[in-house]
This record gives sequence, structure tokens and C-alpha cells, in this order.
Amino acid sequence: MCCAGGPKGLAPNMEKEFRMDATQREDSKPQYKTSRRVQAWFLGRSRARWKKKYKELKVEAKRLQNRVNDVTKSREKWRDQAEQHNRKVQELEAQNAALREQAAAFKKYGPHSAPGPGE
Repeated sequence: MCCAGGPKGLAPNMEKEFRMDATQREDSKPQYKTSRRVQAWFLGRSRARWKKKYKELKVEAKRLQNRVNDVTKSREKWRDQAEQHNRKVQELEAQNAALREQAAAFKKYGPHSAPGPGE
């Protein structure tokens, strides 16, 4: 009759004791096996690695930003040169067309009837 009470065959007072033990274990802080000194060393090493990685990424980002700036300047320079060359080509084509007209007039009317360059 000692163990006949309760739904699981346990005495009612024993069931309450198990429940109290379970709640006490859940509320208490976990016990770590690693010493604080080793934890501190590990966290320090982890922090040092993170800082090293961050510095390397920062240097890489700076290098890439400088490259973008250089490429942008280079493109602007080449664009300006291309625009200048296009303007020069248009001027030369206009001069070429004027000279062709003068040559055609010279062939058609002779050297004395064609207007001169200053006329």
C-alpha cells in the first residue's frame, strides 16, 4: 500500500517532490564545465579574429572604392576626349566640303572665275 496511491502508481507526496525538483533545475543557471579563464581566452581570440576580418574588409572596401573613383575619372577623361575629337571631325568635314566645292568650281570655270579663299 505504500506505493499504491496516485495516477502513475506513486504516492501523492512523491509526485509533488519530482515536480519541485524539475522546476528547480530549470530555474537555476547552467553549470559550464569550461573555466572562466578559458572562456575569456576564447572570447578574446574570437574578438581579435573579428577585428582582423573587419580591418581586412575595410581595406578591401577602400581599395575597391578607389578603383571605382579611378575608373570614373578615366571614363570622364575619355568621354571628353571623344567629344573633342567628334567636334574636330565635324569641323574638318565642313572644311573638306568647302574645299571640294572650290575644287569643283575651279574645274568647271577655270582658275580666274572661282572665288578666292578671302572673297
